Amino acid sequence: MSALGAVRGGVNRVLRPFGVQVVRGHSDDPAIQPYVSARRTRAAARRAGVSVEDYLDRWSAAPGATAETVDALLRLADLGEHVERVCEIGAGSGRYAARVIAATHPDTYEIYETAEDWLPHLRSLPNMVEQPTDGHTLSATATESVDLVHAHKLFVYIPLVVTLGYLDEMARVVRPGGAVAFDVVNENCLDDAMTKNWVSSGATIYGMISRTWLLDRMAQRGMSLLGSHFIPLSGGQTELLVFRRV
Repeated sequence: MSALGAVRGGVNRVLRPFGVQVVRGHSDDPAIQPYVSARRTRAAARRAGVSVEDYLDRWSAAPGATAETVDALLRLADLGEHVERVCEIGAGSGRYAARVIAATHPDTYEIYETAEDWLPHLRSLPNMVEQPTDGHTLSATATESVDLVHAHKLFVYIPLVVTLGYLDEMARVVRPGGAVAFDVVNENCLDDAMTKNWVSSGATIYGMISRTWLLDRMAQRGMSLLGSHFIPLSGGQTELLVFRRV
């Protein structure tokens, strides 16, 4: 079995109780990971009589975590009364996007998404702009042009080198005074219960990054940490980090 197949199998073992599964994306680039099938997820949501966003949230390992994440992000970012432009990497089902848009009413909401089957659903979001996506950069977004750039449950799965490239891009596109937000697994997430759970379940799908090293790297790129919030992850937790561009 290929490494990609092993990752897909591990993710599907986690997701199987929730009635969704991971399938291959449209790109042959190994840095672009598999994703949750839009067709199967939308069908399951219809059967349950709820929206896709609510389905994924309610049937996740931690119902309510989506709202908790967005509330923490917006509280820490303190974006003010008017947000002109937001950019999200890996918008997926749109469950974070829908809440951010409802709270901030941006003039433009840019998305970078490699999963083509989710794009019709994402195109229904207000003021959405679908950017051409290469799985590595935010090349279609101008430097210092967005008030908020964010990503959720993305950097815990993709290769470290891809994460680092995206972090540099996030620092590039955010305007002075704007906010950068994302979650990672770091040493503050790895308590004894979490590590025992991951070892016993063979959870090989997650990647870790040093918090101290990451904060130093972001500081070198003009990012000041505003605060953080721990977010549930299947079998553990991630840390949402929110920065201000100084």
